[in-house]
Amino acid sequence: MVKLCVFYLGKPSDPAAFDDYYWNHHLALVTRWPHIKRIVLSKGLPGGDLYQITELYFDNREAMEAALASPERAVAAEDGRRLPGYTGAIERQTFEVAEYPLG
Repeated sequence: MVKLCVFYLGKPSDPAAFDDYYWNHHLALVTRWPHIKRIVLSKGLPGGDLYQITELYFDNREAMEAALASPERAVAAEDGRRLPGYTGAIERQTFEVAEYPLG
């Protein structure tokens, strides 16, 4: 399994408006990507430099690359340019995922 993490460094000028748009509009577009298996959103605690991390999970690198090359991803990327009032950097990193068993 692989995941693409999108790191939102900085913060929105209006967190409520940003969160509403992101959750109710932007992520709805991301769910249409082919091969996507799971989306996890982690919010930073107030006062930190990292506002949120969005994790997009795929079965393998090939599935992720197909999703990133899809027309559905192009629509979501265009929408990302319209995120309300966000100032800061948006960075991406891909990770291979392995789970360590508990107990």
